[in-house]
Amino acid sequence: MQAASSLQVIATVGGQPDDIAPDGHGRLVWGDLGNGTVRRLQGGRVVTLARGISVPEGLIVFADGSMIVAEQGTDRVIGIGPHGKRTVLYALQPVAGQEGVDGIGFDSKSKTLLVPDSPRGSVLRMDATGKHSRLIATGLGRPVDAAVDRHGNVLVPDEHLGTLVVVSPRGAISHRGSFATPDDVAVDRSGRIWVTSLGDGGLWLLAPGASPRRVLVGLSNPQGLTLDRCGDPVIVDQSTARIVRLLLKTSSARCSF
Repeated sequence: MQAASSLQVIATVGGQPDDIAPDGHGRLVWGDLGNGTVRRLQGGRVVTLARGISVPEGLIVFADGSMIVAEQGTDRVIGIGPHGKRTVLYALQPVAGQEGVDGIGFDSKSKTLLVPDSPRGSVLRMDATGKHSRLIATGLGRPVDAAVDRHGNVLVPDEHLGTLVVVSPRGAISHRGSFATPDDVAVDRSGRIWVTSLGDGGLWLLAPGASPRRVLVGLSNPQGLTLDRCGDPVIVDQSTARIVRLLLKTSSARCSF
């Protein structure tokens, strides 16, 4: 693992934390697989926002407090309103013996959801209501997350293919990098791409025009990845139930949640 001086433990949250995202105030929100909750770090305390979710995986949190959650246990995408009302946005078709939908993404430019149909090896784009959907990629291995780069390409970590699948705006598919079970992806404001890999407990940096570079290794099951408001990677270290942050510069420690 990289030197401890650059890796900050934000909180030990208990449970089985997984995918993570910031809310409209920059506070960290994550799904807990162990107890089927969505939780938030608020003023140093862990607050439960929703219960009774069947394996909450990927999630998106909006400024008004509403959320979209990938419910892996039922293989569907649900919406949770700011006051807790739930709606099934999109029901996928479960595949016997395989885990359902995993991480999901959001294209802020087009205001559309990116939903990897993980067991079927495809990726869908749909509006935030789930009513209008279309396939944008098929024939993949197990796609488990999605993000959009500054050129409009959809970036999809594929656990079975061991690479970052790149889907162009025209639908052309290419691969970038080779990773030991890639799991999550995030794109920062400068266009750099961050990828976690479960097989080596790694965090990788893909800078524009450069080869992938591993900047952390030995993380304990890095099951969640997001960026804080200053652009620093925040990682869920699931086996230790910790949320950690890679401080890219000294001043990053002052970037609050």
